[in-house]
Amino acid sequence: MSAPLPPIERPAQIASAKQRQKRILTFLLKAALVGGLLFFLSKKGFISLQDTRDAFSRWDKILPAIAGLIFTALLGIVRWQWLLRGQGIELSWTRTAELTFVGNFFNVALPGAVSGDVIKALYIGREVPGLRARAFGSILFDRVAGVSALAIVSAGALLLGFPSFKGTAILSALRVLVPAAAACAIAFYCYLFLVREHQDPLLRILKRLEEFLPKLGSLTRIYLGLRHYHHRRWLVLKVLLLSIFVHLVVGWSCWNFAQALGDTDIALLAIYVVVPLGQIVTAVPIMPAGIGTGHAAFLYLFHLMGSQRGADVFTLTALVNLCLGAAGGLVYLRFRSREPQTAAVIEASTAV
Repeated sequence: MSAPLPPIERPAQIASAKQRQKRILTFLLKAALVGGLLFFLSKKGFISLQDTRDAFSRWDKILPAIAGLIFTALLGIVRWQWLLRGQGIELSWTRTAELTFVGNFFNVALPGAVSGDVIKALYIGREVPGLRARAFGSILFDRVAGVSALAIVSAGALLLGFPSFKGTAILSALRVLVPAAAACAIAFYCYLFLVREHQDPLLRILKRLEEFLPKLGSLTRIYLGLRHYHHRRWLVLKVLLLSIFVHLVVGWSCWNFAQALGDTDIALLAIYVVVPLGQIVTAVPIMPAGIGTGHAAFLYLFHLMGSQRGADVFTLTALVNLCLGAAGGLVYLRFRSREPQTAAVIEASTAV
């Protein structure tokens, strides 16, 4: 008697298995790259676990720095709530805080796979049907406001400290990059406020592409959600000012971390030039909390100030961000027990 034939796998199952294998392989390659980078930096003495441990003994510097980063996370909740209400999406402050922490958890747990921003939009899409594109618009604008504020803080610090930066490595390395980034930020807001919807060439291009590729309709709707802030200039100004304040606090925290590590000669104004640029690099989703890429970026940028402890400063900021992500994981576990159906949808989306 012949043996039974094995079950036939469906094409969808095969495709899903291949996607999982590809994702695992990609993660392993990223982990190997980052691990090699961290090993190299450690061997060269650019990452010092001893100095990092010693920093925690300087409570007068380390505690204010940690408190500052936690405070900025809370301000991020306020900023997103403002943007949600600008889109006509009414969520309680508690719910907005929960979704923010859950998003932070997925940003840390699955960098480059499923963004925490997508997770937040999926949750809102289930709670407020028909407004998912607007939710994406609020999240996208939250990101844009954060990045543009980084450029403005860096350019402003470079301008204020221009006399003291003359002849330094900071000015020679960043004199083109920083003003260009600030100009791009200003150009974005000019485009948003001055170009009306019926005159928007980018919107016309998206609609034309949608005619050939209907799947791009979601992209058009998200862009319309972003354009929704065209008539909410006071709200945009508030969000931008809050974002600038957030990055000033982050820079101040990094300055305190540097002081705790023994770099007492670094000027705060110089910190405000380089730290925003380092934060932009850490947004590249390779490993949790920007580990690896952030270490390399902070090492290079702090070296421009004559400091060798940039990678250690980033280690301390990454530890705080990982703890905040872990707190988001606890919130997500609460979601799973309280809202199993919604959690199942989210987990299904992360499995692809």
